[in-house]
Amino acid sequence: MPASLLLDSDILIDHLRKEQKALDYLQQEIDAGSLLFISVISRTEIFSGARKGEEETIQGLFDLLTPVDVDVAIADRAGEYLKKCSKSHSVTIGDAIIAATAREMGGALVTRNLKHYPMKDLKIIKPY
Repeated sequence: MPASLLLDSDILIDHLRKEQKALDYLQQEIDAGSLLFISVISRTEIFSGARKGEEETIQGLFDLLTPVDVDVAIADRAGEYLKKCSKSHSVTIGDAIIAATAREMGGALVTRNLKHYPMKDLKIIKPY
């Protein structure tokens, strides 16, 4: 069964910056048949930081990924994560929603930012 992976913004930004480890990792997962997802929060983060002329490249990357909208279950779980982790770990609403998205879809969150995701019930992959 192929893996379901929610890619965090940092991994996608590394890919857009042509960091070789990110390029290799995404190609490896595509070749393995993994199902690659993106939170609508990550889309927002990436578009907000886009440099002039990057829009077409960003859209090309996004076309390879399945977007996951925020629904009630994700919103509720994100609220639980914020309640438990915002003060002790400075978890932001964006990180809480991304974590909740991975948890609710039953996949793993692929990120380098382990400190942003202290949730114990979350499967996390640090790819490089």
